[in-house]
Amino acid sequence: MPKAIYSAKVDDDGRVRVIHIFLGPNLQECEKLQKKHADGCTAYGPAVAAEKTIDIEADVDVLPEADEEDLDDFLFGDGDEADEEETEPEEPEGPE
Repeated sequence: MPKAIYSAKVDDDGRVRVIHIFLGPNLQECEKLQKKHADGCTAYGPAVAAEKTIDIEADVDVLPEADEEDLDDFLFGDGDEADEEETEPEEPEGPE
């Protein structure tokens, strides 16, 4: 099953302002991508080295395609689900 590592960089003030997402067919590939990015990024790399990230591993259903619609669906849901408000059941009509 495909995996994701959600890695939040914790700033010096204790706030999170940036979250990286590393995706792969398995956890080992996600970890390789995370290390490669940390090795080349002057902001994220030092945070990883100082253990100032919060990393959450997750299963994902599918890896997104490289287009905005598929990525939007991956991040925020499919959009096919009904977003309609629940309505109260109608009361049967009868004599007043």
